[in-house]
Amino acid sequence: MSEILDRFTNELLPGSGHWPSASEIQVSATMQKFAESDPQQQVLLAQLLDFLEIHSETAAIAAELEIADPDLFAFAKVLAFEAYYTSPKVREVIAERSRYANRPPQPSGFQVLSHAVTPWNQDGILWRSDGTERSERVLKMQQKDPQKTWTVEEIRQWQH
Repeated sequence: MSEILDRFTNELLPGSGHWPSASEIQVSATMQKFAESDPQQQVLLAQLLDFLEIHSETAAIAAELEIADPDLFAFAKVLAFEAYYTSPKVREVIAERSRYANRPPQPSGFQVLSHAVTPWNQDGILWRSDGTERSERVLKMQQKDPQKTWTVEEIRQWQH
């Protein structure tokens, strides 16, 4: 079963030049190890393996998963990237090419949330008034249409 997971991770992280491929650094085994600590991730990983096995004859299996099940693809992609970029071999490449120290970015590493998290404020507005005229104006605009996605240009106009 790990052979099909290797194929999938190599599609995501094929490696080139200085960079190792996912299978060269056993990303699939690391993904399985990471998932062991979380029952929800275990379920998602099992679903991923089932999907990969069913679609094993598909040429571009990662693209197929992204279309068929975007949430499962997002989980698998984040878990694969976490496994890849925590590899000492990849960190060494980063250190050599960027002069960034070969260490986790946080003193004890940094755990990536590998599954979807429901936003705490999913149905509300994010802006809070600080009592200024500008903040009151922005708050009123957001209250009129709390589901609106604001463009960078619109946000820049708030500063005036």
